[in-house]
Amino acid sequence: MKAIDVFRKHKGEMVRLWTDSVFDTYPFETTGFLRTKDDPFGNPVAHMTKEAAGALYDAVTGETVEVAHTKKAMDRFIKLRAVQTFSPSQSMAVFSLMKPILREHVMPELVAQGDLAAYLETESRIDSLMLLAFDMYVENREILAESRITEIRNQHAQLARWAQQLEGGNVPTGNDR
Repeated sequence: MKAIDVFRKHKGEMVRLWTDSVFDTYPFETTGFLRTKDDPFGNPVAHMTKEAAGALYDAVTGETVEVAHTKKAMDRFIKLRAVQTFSPSQSMAVFSLMKPILREHVMPELVAQGDLAAYLETESRIDSLMLLAFDMYVENREILAESRITEIRNQHAQLARWAQQLEGGNVPTGNDR
């Protein structure tokens, strides 16, 4: 059996285990909700995580190697991690969670076939994928920071206008925007 066939055989289980591992990074009171509510609108975190998981597995195993396709699949998941309260390392560590899962469930089968090289290539792709994810994460955090700075500037400008009106004897009303 070829290495890709071994990876395909384990895809469902690997995706489920990785998704569960990602859910475990959330506070305890949240994990039950993430696992049980399937509505994409009622539970967008779980939906985005599950959506990204399959595409990430395909990229890691070499099933899909097109960077643009992988970035598109990861985009919403990375944006989600960028706006949550995790540290950058916690946000990106979820990608490395796939390594021990693959080591336990797939590597023994590939080693038994004498194809350790295929497994090692997979771990290298995980590392590359994590670097790509980090670049995307930083880009999203920069956009978020710029948005916050713009909001603060707008608030400051509004306060300055009100202060000028107060100094001039004009009391601002709700229509002075």
